[in-house]
Amino acid sequence: MILVTAGHEKSIGLEVFLKSFLLLTREQKNVFHLFADENALETNLKFLGVNFRLTKDLLILDSGTLKLSLFDKDKYSTPASTLALLKALEIIDEHRDLLITLPTSKDQLFLDGKIQRGHTEFFRNLYGTDYLSMNFISPEEKILLITDHLPLKDVASAINPDLIYFKVAHSILGYEQFFTGIDEVILAGINPHAGENGLMGLEEENILKAVEKLKETFPRIRFIGPLSGDALHFEKNEKKSQILVYMYHDQGLAAFKAKNGLVGINLTFGLPFLRLSVDHGTAFGLYGKNTANYMGQYYLLNQALRAHTGLKSQKVYYGVRSNQSLQGPRPQP
Repeated sequence: MILVTAGHEKSIGLEVFLKSFLLLTREQKNVFHLFADENALETNLKFLGVNFRLTKDLLILDSGTLKLSLFDKDKYSTPASTLALLKALEIIDEHRDLLITLPTSKDQLFLDGKIQRGHTEFFRNLYGTDYLSMNFISPEEKILLITDHLPLKDVASAINPDLIYFKVAHSILGYEQFFTGIDEVILAGINPHAGENGLMGLEEENILKAVEKLKETFPRIRFIGPLSGDALHFEKNEKKSQILVYMYHDQGLAAFKAKNGLVGINLTFGLPFLRLSVDHGTAFGLYGKNTANYMGQYYLLNQALRAHTGLKSQKVYYGVRSNQSLQGPRPQP
């Protein structure tokens, strides 16, 4: 199954999901399972003006059905986004399921009573690993962020060879398992002009150490860098399956979003399952207006279906479960 957790109830998450879901075939619709507050779901369906009927565990539409796990958020002290996520994680089958998370705000995700700065931090703390990799893909490119929601002043001290190695390795294995093999990985430096041979900093030495280790682990793949971050997109080769690796959040996402707009998705590799989300936020100002652009979400659903088909075809599951998974010989499908 493809499990979907509703985000903030006043966001455009359910709107864009439902609009995209309606475009799927009847057979494709049967793969999805939505976790949501019942009132929020019913409100969004009425906004869209579609014919529907809700049962305890099923949304019945003219064009098909959607499996449901509904709850009443008013009966809980936990925010709806956290409730939906926890309920999905209770039943997720690591061998057969994928997870889609819809947009929420930073004050909606709690773990052990502590607020989380987003879904990635939630998963990082829940599974006890620093090495979850935040990837973004569009029809044109794939990028990886080595650090994500981290203040810029902390970036250089946070980056070390192990962090780079494991995040790149998780991404390579994830793409091979769910999508396609990788031919080339191109890494940006941290400093302007990748440090200019030490004139602007020595932090690039950590990147070079990681690259050497990656070459040993993945001899078939070509690794390039570190290069100047402002030049990475010039290295794009449409004939190759590439990952562009950026060292911090805005270094990579500024260019990615400028080029791809809303048609891009976030992939989290390094969990026992694949997690996907759109690369836009809650857009509270558009809630209830039935005007939100859903093309990014539609692209996401199609990529999730592609990944789910690939997962079903695997004879042996080899998802990364811990940092130790990458030691020694590479896992084989």
